[in-house]
Amino acid sequence: MIIRRVVVDLTEPLPLAILADPVDGAIILSLFCDARDDAANPSDPRGWWGDALSDGDRWGGRLWILANRAKHTIDTLREAEELAREALQWMVKDGDAGAISVAASAPDAETLLLSISIDSQRIDMEIRL
Repeated sequence: MIIRRVVVDLTEPLPLAILADPVDGAIILSLFCDARDDAANPSDPRGWWGDALSDGDRWGGRLWILANRAKHTIDTLREAEELAREALQWMVKDGDAGAISVAASAPDAETLLLSISIDSQRIDMEIRL
């Protein structure tokens, strides 16, 4: 299995070089472009306006709803896994990946680690908050 480490520091602007690898770029855009979520906060549903024009496809992920929660609790980590899988599911649906799995951990209070397995490769995405 190929294992890569990608660091995403959300306290700084993302460098364009982080999107150079097509798989890394697809994962980053899928996770961090805010998907619409009317239930999380009806006054701030976020999301991309183009979703209204699509045939059911939704763009982005809903990890943003975890922003104000403690990152190191078991419940938050399980929800982060679920939301990341949801955001990346299009890869399986479109035939770009056979299977996707996600495991979340919190190495410290300011970091979320998502270990994302896509077929024969694993991307350990360290997200600094």
